[in-house]
Amino acid sequence: MSVCLCLCSPCCCPAPEPACCTYCDGDRKNNVWVEGVTDEDGNGGICMLDTMTEAQVIGVLQVNERAREDLLRVTSNPILLDLANKIPRMSTKEEGDKLQTEMNRNADSIPFYSVFRGQPPFAQ
Repeated sequence: MSVCLCLCSPCCCPAPEPACCTYCDGDRKNNVWVEGVTDEDGNGGICMLDTMTEAQVIGVLQVNERAREDLLRVTSNPILLDLANKIPRMSTKEEGDKLQTEMNRNADSIPFYSVFRGQPPFAQ
């Protein structure tokens, strides 16, 4: 807060500029959405939400569960809170890997092991 030095009554100083609006208006402490923090309370850092597009925020939420939890703490913006609650986490396993794992559980589905019992066939 600035100190008035004009000594006029009422004060003739220009009105102070309003504080910059930011999406990070909540708990900034130890938060992935705030970078360059200068103190232990999270003050002084740059709010990454102010520099990102909605598509970028969605991309981060799809791959990082901690970012989802931190977003719920750091902002009161209803659109961002809605994204945090509705955007599903992307699968960490490929669909083909899931199918192969299911097939491997049944030994009869693997012809090499069911026919040759794990022994390679000899050339004839």
